[in-house]
Amino acid sequence: MIQKSMSRKDKSFSQLIQYFEKEQVIDRFSWNLYSNIKNKEELVKEFMQNASYLDQSRGTLFMYHEVLALQENKLSIKRQKEILRELTKQYVQKRANEHLVYGVIHNDTKHLHMHLMISSNKIAQNKRVRLSKKEFAQIQKEVELYKNQVFKNELKQTHFYTQQKTQTREKVQEQEIKYRRKKQTKKEWIKEQLEQNFYRSFSQSALENSLKEQGFELYQKGNTQGISFENKNYRLKTLGLEQEYKQTQTKFIKKEQREEKRSEFKQERNNRKANPRDKTYTQSKNQSSARARWENKRSR
Repeated sequence: MIQKSMSRKDKSFSQLIQYFEKEQVIDRFSWNLYSNIKNKEELVKEFMQNASYLDQSRGTLFMYHEVLALQENKLSIKRQKEILRELTKQYVQKRANEHLVYGVIHNDTKHLHMHLMISSNKIAQNKRVRLSKKEFAQIQKEVELYKNQVFKNELKQTHFYTQQKTQTREKVQEQEIKYRRKKQTKKEWIKEQLEQNFYRSFSQSALENSLKEQGFELYQKGNTQGISFENKNYRLKTLGLEQEYKQTQTKFIKKEQREEKRSEFKQERNNRKANPRDKTYTQSKNQSSARARWENKRSR
């Protein structure tokens, strides 16, 4: 799994999409977008609108162009696309969960790869998000570990990001086992499970259902929010998750608002398709009125 990142210091969204379209696109990917991802003008408009929130006096970084590629394998193109989409989803959740993301899959090299265009700011926020080298390296390691564990029977094990130069393969394998079997206290384990559920869920109902399947249940007593597990209550504040839960709820609200906006956008587009003559009729009516006023003025 190869992951590269390049920044762009201008609003060349249209140019980058055009670059994506130079090669044959065999699949597309989107994150937090309500536009028709096959419509270049709508995509550019949405990215430009989000970029307008940026504080222009604090830098000129507007987007990232990033690439994720699979190593050579003997899988079918269909299966490769499925795996690459899943790895991209994992990557974007960690890298740019609240940003606008548009991607395309190309098959013009030996490696099936995904090109991504990522907004530099979160949705409707004025600050640019810059990851440090350490933060980006950690994401690369986590995605590679995920790939090695989940698709170990389909893709070769790689250690581009999990292996130090002085480490042997055996040492890396030991680290991966330690990663999977890390000893934790019960509270640490509960906290980890809740964090994963907060991260994965995209609605309050989905969160509650996911927690219920694992034996958890959210509760609220006055201003105190907590979780019940195995007949014992744990306060979110005690677990250090109170603020993260609030941010998760805010994420749900923003997603609902985006869904409403997407629905309105689609309805408006459908209305235009259903009544293509409305605009022509209005223009014709306005032109007739203007012509009548001019004739009236001339007769005087």
